[in-house]
Amino acid sequence: MSNDSPSPPRSEWLGQVPVTRALLALNVGMFVVEVAITHLFTDIPSDKALELGASYALATVGENRWETLVTACFLHGGVVHLALNMVFLWLAGPVVERAVGSARMAPMYLAAGAFGNVLSVAYYWYARSGTFGVGASGAISGVLAAALVVGWRLQGWKGPLTQAMVRWLGFMIVLSVASKLAGGSIDNATHLGGALAGAVIAGMWRRGHRYSDRATRAILAACVGVLVACIVIVGVHDRTDPFARMTLLDRFRFTNEALADGRCRDAHDGLRAVERLRERLAPVTSLRNQVEAMCGHVDGE
Repeated sequence: MSNDSPSPPRSEWLGQVPVTRALLALNVGMFVVEVAITHLFTDIPSDKALELGASYALATVGENRWETLVTACFLHGGVVHLALNMVFLWLAGPVVERAVGSARMAPMYLAAGAFGNVLSVAYYWYARSGTFGVGASGAISGVLAAALVVGWRLQGWKGPLTQAMVRWLGFMIVLSVASKLAGGSIDNATHLGGALAGAVIAGMWRRGHRYSDRATRAILAACVGVLVACIVIVGVHDRTDPFARMTLLDRFRFTNEALADGRCRDAHDGLRAVERLRERLAPVTSLRNQVEAMCGHVDGE
């Protein structure tokens, strides 16, 4: 962590910050893919979101879809969602990356985003909610919190960097709470988890230490490898599991339609897909009874 990190002119703001530039490009690029698939600039449908790797708590836990903790960080629910997150990343990303180096920035971003989604999954799993989550806000909350810790360690609480990050974090919190109160679908658990992870990780960075070019390349390659592996796993699920794109409600509908049409094999598969989400409410028991009454016994998974 460098003791002197002067701010460059705005025209050079993204100079010498390859990770921040790559993250901006990845997020925007994935949104272009979303628009190409859905032809929508807002309110991405659940099936398309799950196909692309959204975090769906019931499936993350029930079907061990842990890869979506990472892939969901690069998806967005609309152009406004994307724009707000990219503004925060553009503001704070270069500050952190210049201060601590690309080899620390990249894994911190992924870890903060994933941990933010862990808290979100825990909340929605406990609430038994069918809500899916997308967005880079957990990771970006981590970047803002890391920048705050870096500013505090380099300049103290009254330093300009520290005060700037306090204001931006405060603005993000106020915006999130206001949106939630107005009926928006802001996931505050993700923000909290990402910020906690970013702050803790930044607190462990050793001042004055810089990774060698070779170590930096190895760390960045590992981060790319993790992201690519998660994307591949999502793709494999999409190709091999017809229920990967379905929420709990969608699976109920599929099974009921199969029963109505007399498609017992599909009804069996649909019931298993419902039960994989570990839902234990009365409607699941009722669905099993209906399937077994019409199509015979169904082995659990």
